[in-house]
Amino acid sequence: MPSRSHEIPLRVVQNQPALAASLLRDALGYEVPDHDEALNTPPALTNCDPKEWNADGAVVLRKEGKAVLAVVIERQNGHDNDKRFSRPAYLATLYGRLECPAVLIVLCPHQMVDWCGAPIEVGHPGFTLTPLVIGPEQTPVVSDPRRARELPELAVLSAHAHGDRVPATLETVLEALDSTAPRNRPFYYDYVLAGLNEAARKELEGLMSVDTYEWQSDFARKYVGLGREEGREEGREEGREAAADIILMVLGQRGLVPTVEQEERIRSCADLEVLRDWGKRSVQVETVDGLFE
Repeated sequence: MPSRSHEIPLRVVQNQPALAASLLRDALGYEVPDHDEALNTPPALTNCDPKEWNADGAVVLRKEGKAVLAVVIERQNGHDNDKRFSRPAYLATLYGRLECPAVLIVLCPHQMVDWCGAPIEVGHPGFTLTPLVIGPEQTPVVSDPRRARELPELAVLSAHAHGDRVPATLETVLEALDSTAPRNRPFYYDYVLAGLNEAARKELEGLMSVDTYEWQSDFARKYVGLGREEGREEGREEGREAAADIILMVLGQRGLVPTVEQEERIRSCADLEVLRDWGKRSVQVETVDGLFE
């Protein structure tokens, strides 16, 4: 064990900000960027703002009670350069918290694959984050009804990505919709339809006819309706309620607490398209008021 005379004093690394640049350049050969000032910054790296890091989803895989892999799941529908700074923090935070390897998956449309997969140079040698990207072409094809019931969300992604070319995915997505929670069905159904061409849309709508598909639940009656306007309206109401719940949940997770009036405005909104727009904004706005601008 080294004697105390060989211990590096804490003040050595605290009292001279320029030391860091000198060590990087002179001892390690690191290419220090041109700068005109070196300042101490709080060493408490828990972020004194405080700032929350909120990914779209996070999963931990465990074996015998021990974490073996953490997975951050993000979805990217448009360019957002802030993500290039937050995503390394997601992995580092999970890595430190769960003490296991951590990986990042990004789900995105075809036109975003190259942007999402671009390496993120953190700056430290060897510390380059290259996200694992899944676009439509990489999305697994789910054509087994049993698999669709086990993993409804995967079947939904599959039908959205491959429904135009693989009709079997449209048949299996019915099983997925029938197996997922009622509040998810309107959104999943809309998402699948949005990814299909006109012929595939008609194919799916035909498959959903109560005359051709034996529904195990009341989804067709409540949401699709298929000739029953009251069923459609009840489904729309379910969709509006679910959308409002999701918006409020996202805001709450980001530390944005609506006033009573703001929450009432969200819950009373009767336009599902407006609610969907607010839902997209809820993950980016800095204040609740920004949701309505």
